Amino acid sequence: MRIALCTDGIHPQALGGMQKHSRLLAEHLAKSNNVELIVLHPHAETVFDKALGIQEVCVAPIDPGKFYLRELWCYSDRVGEELERLSPDVILSQGFCVWKGIDRFRGKLIMHPHGLEMFQGLTWKERLLGAPFRWLVRHIARRSALVISLGGKLTGILQEQLKGSSCRVVVIPNAVELPEESATLPAPGSERASPLVLLFVGRFAFNKGIDVLMEVAQRLVDEGHARMVRFDLVGDGPLFSSIKAAGVPENMRLLGRLDDAALAQCYADCDAFILPTRFEGMPTVVLEAMSQAKPVFVSDVGATAELVDMHNGYLLPPGNADELYNAILSFCERSPEARIKMGRYGQERVRELFSWPVVTKRFMRLFEGMTR
Repeated sequence: MRIALCTDGIHPQALGGMQKHSRLLAEHLAKSNNVELIVLHPHAETVFDKALGIQEVCVAPIDPGKFYLRELWCYSDRVGEELERLSPDVILSQGFCVWKGIDRFRGKLIMHPHGLEMFQGLTWKERLLGAPFRWLVRHIARRSALVISLGGKLTGILQEQLKGSSCRVVVIPNAVELPEESATLPAPGSERASPLVLLFVGRFAFNKGIDVLMEVAQRLVDEGHARMVRFDLVGDGPLFSSIKAAGVPENMRLLGRLDDAALAQCYADCDAFILPTRFEGMPTVVLEAMSQAKPVFVSDVGATAELVDMHNGYLLPPGNADELYNAILSFCERSPEARIKMGRYGQERVRELFSWPVVTKRFMRLFEGMTR
């Protein structure tokens, strides 16, 4: 069974959730030894360990200095030429990699649009900028054999776009690598009394709800709870410089962008993970926190309800500072044992449903069904 995975970048040569997904999915598919895997990507250098046996095909990359939609169209043209030459049994397209001449691949194409942020924009500017990408999702998905949803609210969005089409939606979630269990579960009696550390990891942009986080942090200071909770924020982005220049509440630290080792230490040291995002797909950072046995505060958007419930965290309305404030106070009132139990529940949920071996098997069943 020849599988072609088409992507516009592979982590760490390219940054982003979809690019990281491309790397890990390819590696786990190759390790299954049940497929002949071809990965089409824009990197001139070899990306994967040669021992995995992955055939890599370099496609000339997108020029970031030119009009992005036209560059996507041209990139998809180059990908299409390679696919015709390779003639795989199944094509999995990450995002918009298969577009020009798409009808050539109708019977064997699976589209994976990931987070569908273009359907979740809140401001008029976000909706306007997302309009051509909403059209593109509909155009490609309706000409695919299958389209993958990460679950939750995203499934309904896709089903709405596919009305009257023969394409069907299949739910396969994101996945995460599980660390060594001994490295993630706190030892009895090791719980820190105060302050509790709530970790944010993400891009400093409006949709991530950092303004909501700052409002809650300042309220805790104003009401005399500054030493109850500390917020550690990891990441950078368009708002980072302005937030740093304006200053943050005394119970908040801006740590900037960290390497993998430092980030892993932040996950290990925190008491819970917090992401007050306004819209999302299925955030890998939440899965990473759950894999580290950390309770989670997250907005009920995208597919986050697939990950978090009352047993392992707080699922909150987006943009609501009062609800987040009350949830944090509730968490602080829980015993250390109760907080550890929440984290362990989330870690076990990852092990059962969202670990890479489990999710890879779901992809394999999907491919086998396509070839039959």
